[in-house]
Amino acid sequence: MGAHSRAWCSVMTAAGALGAAGLAAIMIMAGGIYDIGASKPHFAVTYWLLDFAKRRSIETQSFMIRAPRLDDPDMITLGAAHYLGGCRQCHGAPGAPRNPIASSMLPQPADLVRVAPTWTSPQLFWIVRNGLKYTGMPAWPDVTREDEVWALVAFLRALPTMSREQYARLSAGGLAPPQRSGREIAEFGAEAEALSRCGRCHDPPAPGAASALVPRLAGQSRAYLELALRDYAEGRRASGVMRPVVAELDNESIAILARYYGELPPMRGAAMPEDAGVKRGRTIAERGDLETGAPPCLACHGATSAATFPRLDGQSARYLESQLRFLKAGQRMGSIQSKIMTVIAARLSDEQIDSVTRYFASVQPPAKPAPSAHHAKGR
Repeated sequence: MGAHSRAWCSVMTAAGALGAAGLAAIMIMAGGIYDIGASKPHFAVTYWLLDFAKRRSIETQSFMIRAPRLDDPDMITLGAAHYLGGCRQCHGAPGAPRNPIASSMLPQPADLVRVAPTWTSPQLFWIVRNGLKYTGMPAWPDVTREDEVWALVAFLRALPTMSREQYARLSAGGLAPPQRSGREIAEFGAEAEALSRCGRCHDPPAPGAASALVPRLAGQSRAYLELALRDYAEGRRASGVMRPVVAELDNESIAILARYYGELPPMRGAAMPEDAGVKRGRTIAERGDLETGAPPCLACHGATSAATFPRLDGQSARYLESQLRFLKAGQRMGSIQSKIMTVIAARLSDEQIDSVTRYFASVQPPAKPAPSAHHAKGR
């Protein structure tokens, strides 16, 4: 037999073996012989193949992703708050083991204290943003909000070195678990880490517990707060953090929550010197920009403006800047207010955005919201 014939026989033998293996696999699946129950572990070779395919896919898909600076305390704080409500039950945390239900999943959710360091930051970003098929790991609820995903990645980078006390302080936002009676635990459960605990991020009682990347809600009008919450719940306003939170609230709860925050005195912002940039921001806020056609901000965001527009006084400059950039990029197009602001934000340069946000951050809000006919009508 010639070399050509032997090579051909080898190819046919290999093809026959593969065909037989494929036929056997089909027969096993069709016959229901393979046990897909999560109570029975995979074969060792199955684990190896799945892990190999997962790692190669993530390495390839994340190759072009570039990470921002991740040692930002505001990003870490924001990521910690979301991790507590959305991730800890499956992945555990310092001083907080995984829920036993999650431990019975196949594959088990990763212990991120141990596993997070084995992935690069771009790889973690890709996993958190896109999820993993056949593992129970969901994609981010709104994949357009890459800033939120990076905040969680920043937290995951810091997680492995956190003590139990550090994790509790960051994730809870300075809130202490309430002392509950036996009857309350029997009737409502012992879980004190509900996903919808707004106080972790918004106006927490502990000084310095809030991230500069989230808004202050105290003193905003009830009409605006209700509108914003419903926009999040119905997907008109993009956020993978807020939408799952608000989805747990019915209309009555939204109204009660809006009234609670609306009646709080506004939080005082940090003092900021009025330099040249802040002065430019004041001009834009009061007069607009004739050259670009941007209207004055205070026409809608002043003390006597309609109740459905937010007050900007004393908000964090970083939060205001991020929102203007989302609007400028067309990432908040769902509501009428967002559509109006998208047109306006597109007329502002990066320098103007920096100036106007620093101006509003420098303005201290009044001790109580100023009453107006618009606000009275909104109530």
